[in-house]
Amino acid sequence: MSFSMTHQARCVAPQIAEEQRPRFFVGTSSVFNGPSAENELRLLDFDEDENEVSTQTFPHKNQIRHLAPSIDKPDLIFTCHQDPTPKLNACASLYLLSAIITNDHDQKLANQSGMLTELLCIESCDRVAGINKIFWDPSGDKGRVVAVGTRSLGLYGIDRGLSKGTLESSLSLSNFGDFQEDTIDCAKWNPHNLDEFAIGAGSTLLGLDLRSSKSTFQITNAHNECIRDLDFNPNKPHHLATGGNDGKVRIWDTRNASKPVKELVNHTHYVWSVNFNRFHDQLLLSSSSDCLVHLHNAVSVSSTPHGLIRTLDEDVDREEGIMDEIKTTDELIATYREFEDSVYAVSWSTADPWIFASLSFDGRVNINIVPRDVKYSIIL
Repeated sequence: MSFSMTHQARCVAPQIAEEQRPRFFVGTSSVFNGPSAENELRLLDFDEDENEVSTQTFPHKNQIRHLAPSIDKPDLIFTCHQDPTPKLNACASLYLLSAIITNDHDQKLANQSGMLTELLCIESCDRVAGINKIFWDPSGDKGRVVAVGTRSLGLYGIDRGLSKGTLESSLSLSNFGDFQEDTIDCAKWNPHNLDEFAIGAGSTLLGLDLRSSKSTFQITNAHNECIRDLDFNPNKPHHLATGGNDGKVRIWDTRNASKPVKELVNHTHYVWSVNFNRFHDQLLLSSSSDCLVHLHNAVSVSSTPHGLIRTLDEDVDREEGIMDEIKTTDELIATYREFEDSVYAVSWSTADPWIFASLSFDGRVNINIVPRDVKYSIIL
């Protein structure tokens, strides 16, 4: 299923707190001024039975660079945005969405417009300049967030009324080595260790302890060129995936990082996004400026015991439920070729583990479903 945004776009994220329907936020990044070029936050609802997308639009004042939906409140979302003026003011705003309007009979979105109410704004400062990403505490604690700037990050405390963010501590790249020309291009909070935060700066992958302000791991030359994205395996501690300008996807065990535990070489240009399936972590998405999205089966380095799946014996009646256990191998499950521009982001639904969205720079959103035979091989 394909849907086109009104402007160029770079970021897509699931509506995490919505547990019943597959919904995704998309933020546009038009740099032009004027009413006709107003950016927007769009909420998309995907109906698998009818293969249909319904939406609700929320006008947004500036180009959106990053999205961080609340983990437990469907009507709260942080956006990182930038004013397209010579000052280039970058900040992160927490918004309250107006009522999400749905049809009474089927709970689809009613294709209407809503409003955003800004609750607080975390502005760039000397210690955290050029804020372009923000992350909620993975535990669901709304009392702290991490904002990521060009060369530093800050841990902010949020008051109980969600009206003020206070900078509690900050970490700069300059404290961890020679990063004179490098910037922080990607980051992620470790869901298994709430005191650890990982960043990609140039070709270096770096783990940071938010309490001690020390490095927890450092992988120099994790890619031959710049690291564009990273994602922790949600079910296997110490494991994360990275994508880089060298066109490669690499999976690491940070306890022994002399070399990746897995390397996937299927893209021919920059890998902009990597994303583990939170329910079935052998499923890994990647997208690239080669205009392709790849769905990988990385079962050999997943949390699936012994890399085993169960398949039906084709010669046995399905109702008898007789299974054969076979050892699976890693493979490229599917390649999605519908895009005509760089695919900047991919994201799994949090409501349905078999549905994912991908977004290209020209504003095209594709929503796909994991192939049925792959699904059955995992769940049967």
